[in-house]
Amino acid sequence: MSFIEYLPAEGWRPHIAAYWVRKTEPETGSAGRRVYADGCADLICNAGTSTAYYHPMALQDVVIPLEPGVLYLGGTMTAYGVVRSDSGVLFTGIRFRPGGYYTVFAQTMGPAVDTVVEFPDEELRLAMQTEEGLAPRLDRWFGQRVGLPLRTRKYDFSLLCRQIYDSGGQVSVEALARDAHVSNRTLERIFKENVGIPPKEFLRIVRFQEVLKRLRQVGDATVSEESLLRIAFDLGYYDHAHLTNEFKKYAGILPSELSHFYKTGIAGGQYF
Repeated sequence: MSFIEYLPAEGWRPHIAAYWVRKTEPETGSAGRRVYADGCADLICNAGTSTAYYHPMALQDVVIPLEPGVLYLGGTMTAYGVVRSDSGVLFTGIRFRPGGYYTVFAQTMGPAVDTVVEFPDEELRLAMQTEEGLAPRLDRWFGQRVGLPLRTRKYDFSLLCRQIYDSGGQVSVEALARDAHVSNRTLERIFKENVGIPPKEFLRIVRFQEVLKRLRQVGDATVSEESLLRIAFDLGYYDHAHLTNEFKKYAGILPSELSHFYKTGIAGGQYF
């Protein structure tokens, strides 16, 4: 399964992280990919000829078919998911930064949290139907249909996100509300509009992403119990078990399993 990312035009980068293409190569046969929780949203078009299947682990026993020629919105995830695909699946996608989808389309994330729903925009679907020239074509679509500058709001969600990411997910909800000069209830409404989940859940996801980053930085070194304890302490987890349980919720595997994959490149039957 190959994966390519393209940067959007500079004016869209505060809201759109990347345009992307993922395809299942004919020689690989059936393939699977684990999707980690990251606070982002994606518009996804199956521009291929085969149906793929999405298993959101936050919704037990739910399997969502991603059919050829259909455009979907994948919302914020509160647990990991798995996408299974056969030869002939070609995904094109638009990855929005947290809050980016709401800023661009003025639509809340709520209905798409932990799931994938159809996105009924025929012009955009057609723009995403082919891999060649995807990035400039999408830049033109956004420029013609949405345009810059975007609407202004009473708050700047990107500033809230920056504060959260700078802290590694360790800033408190109370501090966020105080610095934004809003009540805790208003802060919750802002997060529900922008990412579909409460600020506490978003903070946990950002902290999990910080663990991921640190495991990648370790690279081919061995991640010991002692180093995991140090990561847990640095990032404000109660203990090693708390880190492990939360990591498994958002990634579907243990930190030691992911570290082994980074070190060896061997998946051991898992999807990374």
